[in-house]
Order: sequence, then C-alpha cells, then structure tokens
Amino acid sequence: MFKYLETVTEDMIMIAVLVTLFWSICKLAFGRKGDRFITIGMVVGVVASGLMSWAKNNTSKIATNQWNFYIFIITIVLSILFMVFSVIFGRKHRKLTYYGSDTDAAIGAGGWMVGITGGALTALLLFYELPDVLAYPFLFETAGKGVVSAEFFTRLAGYLMALVLIWVYVRFLYACCMALDSTRIVLWIMNLALLANGIRCFGMAVSKWTGRARWIKFLPSYSSAKYPWAFPIAKFCTNNTLLFVLVIVGLSMLIPVILFAKNVRIRKEYSNPAQLRKLKSVARHNRRISLVVAVCFVLCILNLTVVNAYNNRTVELSAPESYEMHGEGEDGQIWIALSDVNDGNLHRFEYVTEKGVEIRWIIVKKPGAGAYGVGLDACDVCGKAGYYQRGEQVVCKRCDVVMNINTIGFKGGCNPIPLNYSIENGYVIFEMTDILAAEREFK
Repeated sequence: MFKYLETVTEDMIMIAVLVTLFWSICKLAFGRKGDRFITIGMVVGVVASGLMSWAKNNTSKIATNQWNFYIFIITIVLSILFMVFSVIFGRKHRKLTYYGSDTDAAIGAGGWMVGITGGALTALLLFYELPDVLAYPFLFETAGKGVVSAEFFTRLAGYLMALVLIWVYVRFLYACCMALDSTRIVLWIMNLALLANGIRCFGMAVSKWTGRARWIKFLPSYSSAKYPWAFPIAKFCTNNTLLFVLVIVGLSMLIPVILFAKNVRIRKEYSNPAQLRKLKSVARHNRRISLVVAVCFVLCILNLTVVNAYNNRTVELSAPESYEMHGEGEDGQIWIALSDVNDGNLHRFEYVTEKGVEIRWIIVKKPGAGAYGVGLDACDVCGKAGYYQRGEQVVCKRCDVVMNINTIGFKGGCNPIPLNYSIENGYVIFEMTDILAAEREFK
C-alpha cells in the first residue's frame, strides 16, 4: 500500500498542481471562456494517455526514451511561449481593473495565445505522466493470487488514497485561486513553477543527449570536452526529480498562504452589522479552504519523504545457517536436518562458489504436516533481492509482496525460483549440481 501511496503522489502531484494553476489563470482572466482551453487540453491529454498506456503495455512499438525526449523539448518551447505571451497579455490588460470583467468580453491575441499554450501544456503534461499511473492497477504484483486477494486490494487502497489526496489538494487550491481573485499573483506563481519545470525538462532532455542516443540526429554529437556543462546539468536534474516536485508544489502553497493572510482581519469597509457578518463569514471560509490545502500539502510532503524513506528502507537478510556437506564438487550433496527447519520460520542457507558467487536458498515449513516450501532466495521478477520474515509472513525485500507460503516451490510471479530437493532419513538433501546451476541467478 505505502509503495503506491508514495509513487502515485510523486508522479501526479506536480502535474496536477500545474494543470490547476493553468485552469485558475484562464478562469480568472477570461471567465467561462477560459474553461474551454483547459477542458479541451485535459480531454486530449487523458484520451492520449489512455491510448499510450495501452500501447506501452500491450505492444513493443513504443520507444519511451524517444517519446519522452521530444515531450521534454516541446514542453520547454511551449513553456517559453506561455511566459512570453503572459507578459504581453498582462501589460495590455493591466489597465482594465486587474483583469476584470472587461477582459472576459475581449480576450485579445495575447489572451488567446495564453489560453492555447496553457491548454497544450495541460495535454502534454498529462500525456507524459498519466500513462504509467493508469497502468499501475494492471501491474500490481500479487504473487499469482489475482485481483481477488488482500495483496491486490492493499495496493489498490494506496493507489486510490494518493489520487484522492491529490484531488482534494488541487480542488481546494483552485478554490483558493478563485477566492484570491488576483490573476497577477497566480500568473507570477505559474511562471515560476513553469520555469522550475522547464529546467527539469531541459536537464532530462540533456541526459538523453549525453547518453549519446543514436536517434537524436538533429543535435551535434556530444563530447564531454566540448560541452563540459552538459553532464553536470543532466546529473543534477535526473538525480533530484523530487526536489523539483517539492519546489513546484511549494510555490503553489504561496496562494493559500497569501489568501489566509488577507483574511486574518476584516479590511473592507462596511456600513452595518449584517455586512460585517457577511465579511466575517467570507473570511472564515477563505481561511478554512487555505487550511485544507495546507493539511493536504503536509500529507503530500510526508508521503514524499517519510513514506518514501520507509519504502526504501534497508532490510537486512538473516544470516545463513549451517548445514552438512557430503562429498566434494559437483558430485557432493548438502544435508539439512528437518528438525532445524520444522518451526515454521524462514531459514536461509548459502553456498559460496569458487568464483565468489553467493548462492542462497530458503526453506520454510508449510502449514500442515510434512510439506516444505523450498526455493532460491531470488525470483524472476525481483532478481536476487531475497526474502525476509515479517511476523508470520515471508516478504520479498524489493517489492514488498507477501508470499503465499503454500505456493513457495512453485514457479511464477514473485515466488522463489524452485530448487530441486529430496527428503530422506530426516534430512532435506540438495544435489550440488542443482545448487551450482543456480549460480547465474546470483551473479
């Protein structure tokens, strides 16, 4: 659950904030006409994302690196155009009572370009991030148990909790923008957020170039001697994605902070107690929606930091246990007494080859009598990450999937890779040929 709670939050919160700011600007500046720009952009982005999600997960024709590179380039160009046109639009309409009702009737060329570039950026931002998020529920690893399982619903709960949190955040952020009723402030914050996102996109695009991608034919060949600035920028942007998310979301928090500060005291004039009560009610409402955004902001930050740290915590595997060795080389056998593994706990064993490769395997007694779950301490999905015991559960260290102990020893999903064994005279016996054959899984 926590994995998808943090992952979806990190994937979507920045995009959701940028789209909300676009929508707020167009609504404040152009009234109902402004809704059309962003609505069209959102519909195009969601439909295109659905098609891309299907294509990425059902065909081999999508080269994600190439798609992302061109998305970064187009995003940078559109962001520059939006900022330029927003300045032109702002200067032209500043005399009209700070984007008042007059601008609703006459959007003007600058306004049209602000709306069009805003809508295009909305579609592009959704198209970049949404396909993977849409695909997550179809990729939940449930150790082969399918959708009717506690594992699936646990992951789905984290996924949906993140989406609900983001929706509440941007819903009330939009309400704060409307209550603030200052296109100039929202526009400045939007431009700063776009600048941060533009820097991120530039660094990500440069990383493709410094990686010498053969399909980038319209740029000069990369050389560290000729372009010494490129690799540090690419490295910083690719290694600090979370930093850009925090900067952009943090900028959006300026809006509820400003709104709250403006509504601490009643500054407008009133002529009777009824007007005062109305002003107090409005101020109280504005403070409340600001606090809702602040609470959601704190929860998002906790997801991106504390939950992230929990998901990426280092789990130490238990030390390997001893066993008896009979014979030498490939003709040898490993004997493990059943009395040592009959307690229902996970037991780990290890053999180090002449090449220094540590081959690990696990044994756990299954519920009931006489059955044992035996397999390599690795799987086809997560490689040699290994398994550990949490309470009475056996858990994959990498993806946090809880194993069905009864399926350990069967092939498929995140189950341990099966390992041949036999039981004789109170011992679990492994042939060295089977142990050594597993060397490739641990290189």
